[in-house]
Parts: sequence; C-alpha cells; structure tokens
Amino acid sequence: MELATVGPSGWPHVVPVMYALSEDGAVAFEFDVDGVKLRNLTSEPRAALTVDAMGPKRGIAVQGRAELIAPDRARLNPDRKFSWGL
Repeated sequence: MELATVGPSGWPHVVPVMYALSEDGAVAFEFDVDGVKLRNLTSEPRAALTVDAMGPKRGIAVQGRAELIAPDRARLNPDRKFSWGL
C-alpha cells in the first residue's frame, strides 16, 4: 500500500506502508506513523492510499481523513473510494 499525506509545502508525500483493516467493524485502514507521516497528519489530516491487488489492473484507492488512534498509529476513514478490476 502507498500512503500519501499533505506536506507543509502543500505537495504530497507518498510512502509505502503496511496496513490492517480496522478490527472494530468500521471500514477503515490502520497503519503506523512516525517522522514525516506523523508531522504531516498532525497538521493536515487529509490523506490518500492505494492498494494494488494481484497486478496493475486490480486495486482500490481511498481518500479521507486520518485520525491518530495511538502515539504511533493512525486510522484512515474513507470519504471516497475508487476500485478497478475487482
């Protein structure tokens, strides 16, 4: 999965991250945050992620707002979802 956050300059910062689906029944993605990701999400919660599923013609993209759920963990709650080839 690749996560994009908004940097202080307004440009996206894209990095690969490991994720898990939320365990509380919500349709949300959870991931670890530190360094630049944490700084960016603290000042601007808008983020996006993509997950390629089994090749370039299948996947999902999600846009939403991330919330910090622990000092080093965040959850992206989808506002928009796009999928292809599924």
